[in-house]
Amino acid sequence: MLGYKVKVFKTHTKVSIEDLVPEDNFYRHVEAVLDLSFVRDLVRDCYAPAMGRPSIDPVVFFKLQLIAFFEGIRSERKLMEMVNLNLAHRWYLGYDLDEPLPDHSSLSKIRDRFGLGVFQSFFEVVVHLCSEAGLVWGEELYFDSTKVQANASINGMVDRTEYEANHHLGELFPDSQPLSHPFEEVINKFDGKRIAGIRKPTYRRVADRQISPTDPHASPMPFPGRGSSVLGYRDHYVVDGGKARIILSALVTPASIMDNTPMLDLTNWVCSRWDIEPEIVVGDAKYGTEQNIVGLEEAGIKAYLPIPDLGKRTGYYPSDLFQYDPKEDRYLCPQGHHLNRYSSRKTEEKHVYRANAETCNACPVKSECTSSKSGRHIFRSFHQGSIDKVREYHQTAAYQKTMRKRGYWVEPLFGEAKDFHRLRRFRLRGLLKVNIEGVMIAAGQNLKRLLKHRLEEFYCFFRDVLFRIRLQFQLTFSTA
Repeated sequence: MLGYKVKVFKTHTKVSIEDLVPEDNFYRHVEAVLDLSFVRDLVRDCYAPAMGRPSIDPVVFFKLQLIAFFEGIRSERKLMEMVNLNLAHRWYLGYDLDEPLPDHSSLSKIRDRFGLGVFQSFFEVVVHLCSEAGLVWGEELYFDSTKVQANASINGMVDRTEYEANHHLGELFPDSQPLSHPFEEVINKFDGKRIAGIRKPTYRRVADRQISPTDPHASPMPFPGRGSSVLGYRDHYVVDGGKARIILSALVTPASIMDNTPMLDLTNWVCSRWDIEPEIVVGDAKYGTEQNIVGLEEAGIKAYLPIPDLGKRTGYYPSDLFQYDPKEDRYLCPQGHHLNRYSSRKTEEKHVYRANAETCNACPVKSECTSSKSGRHIFRSFHQGSIDKVREYHQTAAYQKTMRKRGYWVEPLFGEAKDFHRLRRFRLRGLLKVNIEGVMIAAGQNLKRLLKHRLEEFYCFFRDVLFRIRLQFQLTFSTA
């Protein structure tokens, strides 16, 4: 007989959501391990003390952010649709079956009300909880960054001069809002504007000439797997060298800010905020700039950074073939000729050594050494002692070990964030908002490691209790 199901629902009066959610559900573990009541203190200043209607509980808001993180949901509308259907989500938020949930439009309003400062404080509380659990080592810091596509099209870029002229009044009368968190000083410092260096730039970046009206802070970048450039950002992580790989700082900058630029600022902030004194800082070749090396060494931190030899790119003899004589303060070329100090460039912080022009022009291997008619030039940094010290690190076993460790320490965190937590493309627009998005993903990644640690502690405790009960039972039985 062919069956036919009629859709008729009863009104149940004795059903509890507490009974419908299994005891081993993931969100029950999250609720047991993580108490989010501290967020009320973080946002208390964002609300009037005794006026207006009651707001949505900020604990509920942050629980919704965690649900979006764990489930990989990008849209707030989709988030509320899933929460409305999922019993475990309702239980985690504390909303009963017949209780209406907040509207999705409220989430963006609450986010704007809180600002970046609250989300950064939330991230710092999570790191503090990880530190209390013994997950932060503090002896080593690992740096890396990844490219993240912006929520804007590169085809919509317009001339920057025209755009800024149209918004001239807005620049004359900006909204003066005080910084809500000290970390915003670092974010505002690396907002995409060209940072003055020791050399005057001889070219103009695309970001200096064009701007996207949709997301003015996003800048062009080459994107892996695509033939053309896209608008995007760089997400910088500072990761602790302990086994838990806790993210100590997360900073999102426009793609025009190179990886190495915020390294010293992030190092200073991490050390002062978490009261740690790392012995070494590790990064790839992009971080091995003279400024970073000197800054770290002067701070008493070993700079385990590769130093790229730019001289090998010219096709001529590299500078390391020339021997420096510290007593005479001069170089000796491979052919036995001297290069005496010629001048000093204070703006570039370099001494210039030059060979005799007649001797150099008569040298049989000049075509392999230089094309200059005035003789071969060697540039020696004012801080060459620190650079040579770092080169000595490269020969040690400790340096080789950290270089191998670096390859699988930070990059898997970016892979995890992109594959499971929607970091391939930012949903929000603007520097402050993408930093909110980036710092919440980093906080969620730290929470996953904290949850794993506490669950392991619970299972170890439960196992020990069972072992003691079994032992006591055996002793009692053997005595009887």
